[in-house]
Amino acid sequence: MLEPIIPSKQGKHSLKSHYDVQNDILDIILSGKSTIDSFTSLRLSNLQEADRFLQSYGYDLENPIEHSEILGNYREALHFIRKYFLQPENPDGLSLEIPKEIVRLENIRYLFLMASRPCSEHKKSNYLKQWACSILKVMHTIAHIDKDIRSPYFPDIQKQIFDRFYKFIHRNGEGQLFLGEKKEDPLSVNLVSFETKPKKSRDSIILKLLHKPENVAEDIFDRVGIRFTTETTLDALRVIKFLKEKMIVIPHNIKPSRSRNTLIEIDLFRHQIENLLKEVDHLEIKEEELRNKLEQAIRTPTPLSNNPHSSQFYRAIQFTTRQLIKLHNPVHDEIKELKEIAKQKSFFRELTPILERI
Repeated sequence: MLEPIIPSKQGKHSLKSHYDVQNDILDIILSGKSTIDSFTSLRLSNLQEADRFLQSYGYDLENPIEHSEILGNYREALHFIRKYFLQPENPDGLSLEIPKEIVRLENIRYLFLMASRPCSEHKKSNYLKQWACSILKVMHTIAHIDKDIRSPYFPDIQKQIFDRFYKFIHRNGEGQLFLGEKKEDPLSVNLVSFETKPKKSRDSIILKLLHKPENVAEDIFDRVGIRFTTETTLDALRVIKFLKEKMIVIPHNIKPSRSRNTLIEIDLFRHQIENLLKEVDHLEIKEEELRNKLEQAIRTPTPLSNNPHSSQFYRAIQFTTRQLIKLHNPVHDEIKELKEIAKQKSFFRELTPILERI
C-alpha cells in the first residue's frame, strides 16, 4: 500500500506555497527542457489530485472506454520495458524485475502517486518512485502516438508524397539509374541508389520519441523519407536543383530548423561558383571543365553532428519539406447521403396531409 504524503505543516494555502515557483515552471515551461528528461516530479498528494491531473491530460477515468485505454497504455508500457530494457527478453538489458507493487496495480491513480513521492531515506520508496516515473514516460509516449490524427491515413499520405518522386526515377538502356524526365534531359542526374523509407514500426516510433526532447508524435518528421545517393558531391547539389526546378520540392514549404548539411562548406562554395559562372557567361569554360572545377571547389565542413547516434564520418544533405495532402473521407459521403434521405422523408411526411385532403 502507498505511504501517505504528508502535507506541509503550514497548510496548503500558506504564504510559502503562494510564491514557490517550482522547477517544472522554471525548467520546462520557461527554459524549454524536456519533461521526459526532467528530474522534476509530479506533485500529486491524493487520488483526487491524480484525477484532476488525468482529466487535464485528457483522460476521464469515470469513462469506461478511456479507463480501458489508459490501462492498455500501462500494460503496453510494461511489455515494452521488459522487451527492450530488461533480461531475459533483451540479453543486453538490465538484470531487474519490475516491482510487484507496480505490476499488480489495479487503480492506475496510484502509479501517479508513486511518481509523486518526495525523495526520502527509504530506499524502497525511492525505488518505486523511479519505476513509476519510467513507466509513465513510456505511457506518455504511447498516448501521443495513439492520438496522432495522421496514423489511420498513413498509406494515403505516403502514396501522395512518393508519387511526386517516382515519376522522375528511371533506368536507361544500360541499367543506369537516373533522376530526370528522360536521359537527354540536361537536368538529369545519375544516381547510385534511390530509397524510400518504409513505415516505422510502433516500437521504433516509441524508442525514437523516448530519445527526443519534444516527446510527442507530431515531432516524428521522418515517417515518410526519401534518400538519394549520388556518385559525386556535386551531383547531390544537382539532385536538389532538379527537385526545385521541377517544383517537386519548393523552398516555401521547407521547415528551416530541420535542414542539415555536413557535405558542403556553403560560403566557400558560393564564392567559387559565382566566379566560375562568370567564366561561363564569357564562354571561357566548357561543361566538363566547369564540372571538374566545381567538384574541386567543394569542401566538406568540420564534423559537427547534433545527433549523438550518427557517426561523425557520415556526410549528407538533409531537409524536411511539407506537402499539402488531400484525403477522401468515405464517412463524409455516407453522412451526405443520409442527410439527403432524411430530407426526402421529411418532405413526404409534410406532403401526405395535403394529398389526403385532395
